[in-house]
Amino acid sequence: MKILLIDDSEIDNYINKAIISKSEIVSEVITKTSGKEALDYLIDLQDDVESVPEIIFLDIRMPGMDGYEFIEHFKNLPDALKGKCRVFVLSSSTNPTDVARSESYEEIEKHLAKPLAHHSIEELIRP
Repeated sequence: MKILLIDDSEIDNYINKAIISKSEIVSEVITKTSGKEALDYLIDLQDDVESVPEIIFLDIRMPGMDGYEFIEHFKNLPDALKGKCRVFVLSSSTNPTDVARSESYEEIEKHLAKPLAHHSIEELIRP
């Protein structure tokens, strides 16, 4: 299983990558530090859907393209690509407005509070 972490904090990406990498079902963890960088990465893979990550952990508060803007662009990607990805918001915000907004997108499976260590990775990523 391939996982994409999208977070502007390199420290959060480092810690979350270490946590996720402990899972025996994860083969690769890719990190991107902006929504735009992650979107470009996915667009580059649209002709090779087998290489698309199955799980995306997405921060919502990022400079430039935030997580919600990423989702708005993600919605326009080919169905074959989108259909392969499960998107989880991973945010330090537990603001009820942010949680409700995340839950309003059908593309977002769940809004999770940072740190990822508080969640059962195996439960989240199992298909």
